[in-house]
Order: sequence, then structure tokens, then C-alpha cells
Amino acid sequence: ALSRDHTVVALAGATGSGKSSLFNGLARLDLSPVGVRRPTTGVAHACVWGAQEGAARLLDWIGVLPRHRFVRESALDADDEAALHGLVLLDLPDFDSVQWSHRLEVDRLLGLVDLVIWVVDPQKYADRVIHTSYLGEFHRHRDVTLVVLNQSDRLSPAELPRVLADLRRLLDEDGLEGVPLLATTATDPGGIVELRAALE
Repeated sequence: ALSRDHTVVALAGATGSGKSSLFNGLARLDLSPVGVRRPTTGVAHACVWGAQEGAARLLDWIGVLPRHRFVRESALDADDEAALHGLVLLDLPDFDSVQWSHRLEVDRLLGLVDLVIWVVDPQKYADRVIHTSYLGEFHRHRDVTLVVLNQSDRLSPAELPRVLADLRRLLDEDGLEGVPLLATTATDPGGIVELRAALE
């Protein structure tokens, strides 16, 4: 009711999975803090593409503070970002943060968004917490779920297909058969082309 012109997409994942790096890569700007100190993302950040009418009311309702909102459009962009007009992208706190309040915030926000992109990494993609507490519970929302194996550049060309196949097996066991699974890396602009195309 607040806006029919926007789709709210959340990047959700564990500490160190690279959600904020993907957020910044998709925005093509450094908007959300990235660092070695964990947890890095303590509050949700939002980036809005296109018209702002309705987006502010929507973000007020979702609970993203004005100082954590960004607009991804300027005269310098011409039509470069036009394909993402209407996107409201959220970078969520880490669901496995040592700060319990972060997990509560993630759980609250997951109930408000239109699409969830689960971000996992080669080290923790099989972690029990994400599969039992989140992905396994999300089988009812499979049509609005996408999973990315981020930091795929850390795997060799021989390892990547094996890890993707194992992750696909785990997702199928979670009841998420057919949910899109993409390999991404935020260190190379070409590493998020498929994800950006999915959002477009």
C-alpha cells in the first residue's frame, strides 16, 4: 500500500560472507561499511534506484534510518542504472552476530521484504545454523529466494563446481529445489554480472 513501484530485496547472510561487498558492488559505490572487525554491519543499510516517491515512506515503515539510506542515481549515470529502477536493496546485519539484537533485527526484516538473497561463502556454506534456522525454514518462500556462493574467487576452477554441487545438494535437502544458485565475487565487477541480471 505504501508503494507499488518498489521491490524490496534483502542481502542476508553470516558474518564475513561478503554481503556488504556485494551491496557496494551492485550499487557501484562504497555505501555499506566493509572491514575485518566483526560484526561489520550492525544495522540495515538501504540503496534506492529510481524514483524516491514512496521509497521514503516504505523505508520508514521497514525501519531503516534516514542516515543509512542512499540514492543510486545521478545525472552522470544517464540510463546506466535504468534497469534497476524501483529496486530497494537492503544490506542486513549478520544473522550469526555476537550481538543478539542483530539477529532479532534480521528476523524482523526478513518478514517484510519481497525477495531474499542468501549470501554464503566457501568456508561456511554448510554451516548448520543457516540451514536449520533459516534456509530450511524458507522452503515456503522458495519463489522469493535466491542463493549466492560469494567469494567464489577463493576456489580453484576445479573446486568451484564441486562446492556448488554440494551446496545445491544441501539446498535441495532444505526443500529449496529449483531455487536459483549463483556464484559471485565482489572483487571483480564481472563477478556480479549474473546477480545484477537477476535483479534487473
